[in-house]
Amino acid sequence: MKVLVCDDHPIVASAIAMMIEGTFDATIHITHDYQQARAMAAEQPDIGLCLLDIHIPGEDARAGIKALQAALPQARFLLFSGSAQEADLMMALDLEMHGFLPKSSTPQVVEAVVRLVLAGGVYLPSGIGELAMRNAKATHPTSSTVGAAATPVAHTSEAMYGTLTERQIMVLQQVSAGRSNKEIARELAISPATVKAHVAHVIALLGVSNRIEAAARARGLGLIDPG
Repeated sequence: MKVLVCDDHPIVASAIAMMIEGTFDATIHITHDYQQARAMAAEQPDIGLCLLDIHIPGEDARAGIKALQAALPQARFLLFSGSAQEADLMMALDLEMHGFLPKSSTPQVVEAVVRLVLAGGVYLPSGIGELAMRNAKATHPTSSTVGAAATPVAHTSEAMYGTLTERQIMVLQQVSAGRSNKEIARELAISPATVKAHVAHVIALLGVSNRIEAAARARGLGLIDPG
């Protein structure tokens, strides 16, 4: 397996590389900015895992990560950061990352998360759904705040549109049609594990208990076609 590590601190990058190399018998390619990472992706298109620092001075993390996703469509992506700022967590969700870890994580946790991500799973903080909902409400003030006459349902619908990604809405539409994760994966040309992750995030974001409730709530809020 080939792994790309991108961190602007050489010591940190080397430490991560040594741990991954020793644990997973991987070939590690170290870069220190996204431009180098893109060049490495072009040279090594079979890289299977990318571990990326979300904060590199002078770099646009969102643009850099999107470019790597386009260059390495089959790779798994794990972000790590010196802090777990809300903006970082939301970016990880929006970019459909397979994992997010603070740099303070123990080697045992890092190993477990990498194994999960390589197995097709997704590791994101458990409270990320509540965080997204809170940010959406802050972005879209209630009627009592602005003196508008919007109904609670309309307000919630507006907030949800600002929170759910386009892909998550597509998955919701398929769930509403009664399709299984495997069927959705075939329809959208993504893996069943990715579908499962999207469904889990949507359930958390909508504050429901299961996929059936998620579809019903999404229809009621006007997020998807009633079909």
